[in-house]
Amino acid sequence: MRLRLTDSDRVGRAVDCRGADVDPTRVLAAVRDPTDDGVRCRRATPLHETLGAVGFGSSPSRRQTLAAVARSRGIRVPEQEALAAARDRLAAHTTESTTLAPERERVASASHEDRGALREEVARLRGVVDASRDGDGPSAETLAEYRETAARLSEVGTTATAAREKLTRERERRSERYDAHQRRLELEDAVANRERDVRQALADQVTPRVARARDALAETTLLDPEDDRTRRLAAVRVARLSAPVVVAGGSLDASELARVTRASVVRCRDL
Repeated sequence: MRLRLTDSDRVGRAVDCRGADVDPTRVLAAVRDPTDDGVRCRRATPLHETLGAVGFGSSPSRRQTLAAVARSRGIRVPEQEALAAARDRLAAHTTESTTLAPERERVASASHEDRGALREEVARLRGVVDASRDGDGPSAETLAEYRETAARLSEVGTTATAAREKLTRERERRSERYDAHQRRLELEDAVANRERDVRQALADQVTPRVARARDALAETTLLDPEDDRTRRLAAVRVARLSAPVVVAGGSLDASELARVTRASVVRCRDL
């Protein structure tokens, strides 16, 4: 690799830049970004997010770390098939959002405003027609207006009935969508559970190997085997990483770290 974040380029499998004012997070970002010219190295895989930083940054759980080690070695477990099936079921499940407000507005409009006014007008015109029967009878204009208004009232009534029926159907659909939403939550929970099963199964596959690596590190470097840093370095030793690991803090220099982890290392200043 070639580190270009200091006054002069530093090249090699083990790069020590503790004497330079370089933030380890800056080095890590350059390692992970293939477009960043600050560090030229082999491309980092997604597993570098879990295994690529020691002594700073996020602290993945023991299970996450061990599972990442197993994945880096291409290990597969039967639980991954159950996870794939759970993800397929989730992907095939669809839900739709719905709101009843527009349908309620249509029912209210058809039932109260137009219909109420038309009823009053029909009643008034009927009164005019009935009163005129004792004389010469209603005029053609009045009778036509009465019939037209009555027909309009019937039309609005039909519209109101249709609106209420549609509202009922939408309520039923909303209930179905709620059930579908609950089913989706169940499927999401199932995926999360299967993901945990996979992580645990993968972790179990490499736990003995990482434990032996931790003991070997403690014997050859006098590092505390119970220290989290030692466990992280042991995980790096067992893992197969293409990009360099960035280490901050600790008692080992870059060459020692590269030797005991069998990985490319950038040793940065302590945080």
